[in-house]
This record gives sequence, C-alpha cells and structure tokens, in this order.
Amino acid sequence: MQSSSRTKLIGFAIMFLSSSLMGGIGAFARYIEAPGLFISFARNLAGLILMTLIFTVGRKYVRFRGFKLTPAIVASGVFLGLLSGLYVMSTQMTTLANAAFLIYTGPIYSTILASIFLKEPFTKATAISLSSVFAGCLLIIGIINYTAGDGFVVSLDLDPKYFAGNMVALASGVAYGLFLFVSRYRSDVESDVRAYSNFLFAVITLGIINVVRVPDLSAMTGRGWIILVVAAFITGAGAFYFLTVASKILLAGELATISYQETIMATVLGVALFSESISVMQMLGGALIIGGGVAQILFSTKKTPQLTEAFTQGGVAGGKHDAGAPAVALGDNGAPAVALGDNSAPAVALGDNSAPAVVQGNVGAETK
Repeated sequence: MQSSSRTKLIGFAIMFLSSSLMGGIGAFARYIEAPGLFISFARNLAGLILMTLIFTVGRKYVRFRGFKLTPAIVASGVFLGLLSGLYVMSTQMTTLANAAFLIYTGPIYSTILASIFLKEPFTKATAISLSSVFAGCLLIIGIINYTAGDGFVVSLDLDPKYFAGNMVALASGVAYGLFLFVSRYRSDVESDVRAYSNFLFAVITLGIINVVRVPDLSAMTGRGWIILVVAAFITGAGAFYFLTVASKILLAGELATISYQETIMATVLGVALFSESISVMQMLGGALIIGGGVAQILFSTKKTPQLTEAFTQGGVAGGKHDAGAPAVALGDNGAPAVALGDNSAPAVALGDNSAPAVVQGNVGAETK
C-alpha cells in the first residue's frame, strides 16, 4: 500500500477513535449532577491541562515560534467550546440517539461550506456515502420507520418532552459544522499547536458562559465529581485532540462520513445502560452508517490525491522525508505549497488569505 493510502487509513482510524470517545459523554453526563455547560468546561479544561503537560515535559513551546494568531484560530476554539457545551446539554434533555444524530448534521454543513469556499472536491462517491450515513441516522432515531400496517412512515416527533433538547442538539450541530469548516484554514499550524489553541479558546468561551450563567452544583455528590474527572479526560482531552489531528489529514467530506459512527455508540450505550429499545429498522440504520463509512475509506485509499502525501510528509502529521527534497502539494486555492525535507528548512504554506505563511519545517515530528 502506498504511503499516501496508509496516511488516509491512519486519519480514518484517528477520527473513528475520536468519535467513539465522544460518543460516551452522553452516558457519563447522566451520572453527573451538574449542568451540561459545566461538564463541557471540565472536559475542555482537561484537554488544556493535558496539552500543557505534553508541551512542558516535551519542551514543545518552541513550536509556537513564528505562530500567528488569526481569526480562524480563535474561531475554531470558540466553536469547539460551543459544540461541546450544547451537545452535553442536549444529552441531558433528550435521548442519546437524538442528541448524537442532531449534532452530526454538522459535518453536512461543513462539507457544503468547504465545497463552496475551499473548493474541496465533492464527488459522487462522497455524496453517496453521506446519503447512506444520513439515511442510517434517520432510521436509528426513528424518523423513518416501517410497520406492517402503514409501511414506511416518515415522522418527526415534536413531543414537548424532547423538543427543547432536540433544538439544543441541532444548535450543537451548527457549531460542529462551523468548527470542522474553520479547522481547514491555517494548515501551516502544526496539529499539537492547533489543539492547544483550540482547548485554550474553548475553555475561555465556556468559562465566560459559566461566569455569566453560574451553574448550580449543590446536588453534586462525591461519585459525581469522580465521574466528571474521568469523563473529562476520556471523552474530552482524548477525543477532541484526536479530532484536531484527523482534521489535518482528512477532507471535510471524509471527516463527515466516518464521524457518523458515533450515533451507533450512542444507541448502544442507550440500550445497554438505560434500557432504550432498538428496532430492526434501527439496526438497518447502523448497517447503512457502517457501509457508508467503509465505502468512503475504500474510495479515498484507492484514489488518494497527492496533497495527502506531500502535506503529511511535510511535518504536520509527522511522516519522514528525504533531507532537502521538496514535497509539492496544492493549497486550498490551487496554488502550490512547498515543504522542504530538511529539519531546519522552512516549510511554506498558504495562510488564510492565500498569502504565503512561513513556518519552521518539523519534518521528523511524530504525530501526537
């Protein structure tokens, strides 16, 4: 298998791990006696603490040398905080399946925005894969159902019991789509630096919200605090960091497809922990999601663009490159981005406004 195909597989595996870890927060939140926004603040704070330890022990703060703070960097962190906070809120207000489905409308918005503004390819294969996973989600949450008497029925349950939660989950989907979209900008920034800045601005965003709207923690028990800490580091620090890494390797459409498997995780946890029932149609929906994800992986690894190999070997995701050998790839607007293999040579990429952004080549960097 070519190195570009292996890189794609690694990207899909990282995204699969990220979405699987994220899928567990809804179950954790049911056992924590605190508002969703506070739980999300703890999750992102755990991520910031983890990144601070990694940068301190590994003496990686030098990687911020030449780092330029731009609106895209700030926006990705803000949207990370919003999508996290709104999603956890929704898991406490509606079913786990509904919350997972509605937040994962986000990648659809991201794919459309990337196709329009970043000129990323939206192929027929990607459209089919997205349609498959989208239909699978509709089947899992019961919007599309089948009965012997009525046949196939399409309905949206607007029960007041879940209406507010569903709207909050939908808002988290919008924030998620915007996060994925803005993450495609500033590709010159290394993954670990981008993850650090994402956590920083997410914590600031959620911190401001929790100061303005002070959470009621009077009902928190010792068990609740323990679960909060565990959930913060498992479903927060790990999940969001892997998402940041994956967004540097995969295109928006690829991220969209593989990320939908979180709905399966949410459904399984709902059945196992909260006795939520699952029908044959919902199982069919799960099969469509898996099928769509596998199809996207096979298509991407068979016809991988040159961008992936050159981009990852340029040091962002951490491949090796022959010293002094230039790796040329097309930037977001079609202009060439050049990265030199020498560890001390500059890597040139296009910034937000297509102006060349020069960063230090870190060719031998290990993917984190």
